[in-house]
Parts: sequence; C-alpha cells; structure tokens
Amino acid sequence: MDGKAEKVNQSEKILQTAFQCLSTRGYANVSMRDIADQAGVVLSQLNYYYKNKEGLFTEVVKMMMQQYLHEVEDKLKSVANTKEKISSLVKYFCELIRKNPELLKLFIDFTAQSLWLPSFRSHLKNLFDDLSEMIEKSVLAEMTINKNLSEYSSKSVAKLLLGALYGISVQIMLDSDEDNAFEPLNLVGMILN
Repeated sequence: MDGKAEKVNQSEKILQTAFQCLSTRGYANVSMRDIADQAGVVLSQLNYYYKNKEGLFTEVVKMMMQQYLHEVEDKLKSVANTKEKISSLVKYFCELIRKNPELLKLFIDFTAQSLWLPSFRSHLKNLFDDLSEMIEKSVLAEMTINKNLSEYSSKSVAKLLLGALYGISVQIMLDSDEDNAFEPLNLVGMILN
C-alpha cells in the first residue's frame, strides 16, 4: 500500500513540477531533464510514468483542463441570471489574467502545440467543446439572444463568446501594460445583451 501511495505522490510531484516549468517557460523551452531536475527525480522516472515529453505534457494539459472546467462551472453556478453569468465569465478571464496567468499561458501554449500535434488537437477540441457546451447550457439556454444573433444556433453563439473571451485574453497578455487593456473583455457581455 505504501509503495502505491509513494508512486502516486511521485507522479503527482512530477505533474506539478511539469506544470510549473511548462507554464512559466513554455513547451519548447523545457526538456524532460529540466523537469526531472526541478522535481528532484531521475530522468528515467519521467520516462517510466509518462514515456516522453508529449505524454507528460498531455497529462499536464488534462490536469489543466479539469481545473478550467471546474473553475468555469463554479463561476456559472455562483450566479442566477444570464447577465450575471456572462459577467462572471468576463470576471473569470480577468482574474485568470491577473491572478493565474500561468494557467492561461499554458492554455495558449497548448493551443499552439495543438496545431502541430494531433494528440494535443483532440484534447484541445474536447476542452473547447466542453466549455462551449457549458456556456450554451448554463448561460444561453435562458437568454434572449440579441436580434442580430438570433438566426444563429446557441452552440454557435457559445463558441463566439468563448472565442472572444479567449482571444481577447491572449491580446491582453500581450498588451497588459496598456491602461485600457481589459476594456475589450467588458464589451463581450455588452454585445450579447
């Protein structure tokens, strides 16, 4: 029993270290050896648990995806009406940028890697699908859509909302020095209402 718990703890330690390394330096700038050194384990342990860098990054991304889904779901459940739900999504992305930029950076890096690695692509597609579906069911199901958007499906509007929040967040990460960098996020909710 202790051996199994030790393996879980070792694996979890490696995952947490990999998350820190990847979110602060990016996939292209981190080697398996860097992660092993930072975690205080031998390189062969990383290979034992995750086979290669892609396998390790995939597990880190799965962990990240669960965190995103859980946080977004909590935000949406914390308020009752549609306007407040859209506002809570906007606030979530603002808080993410301000308080947990590493998670957003990892998401951005994962998006870039997904363009080249098919195994990442399927995970990212699932994450975007899950987030869009959550927005569609929790936000748009009760909402009267702006007349300019009424000819589109709620699924398309949910993807628009998610894409706008994500895309603007990337721009803010690039322009964070500007005084009005967060203004476009606030416009997202106004456009839909």
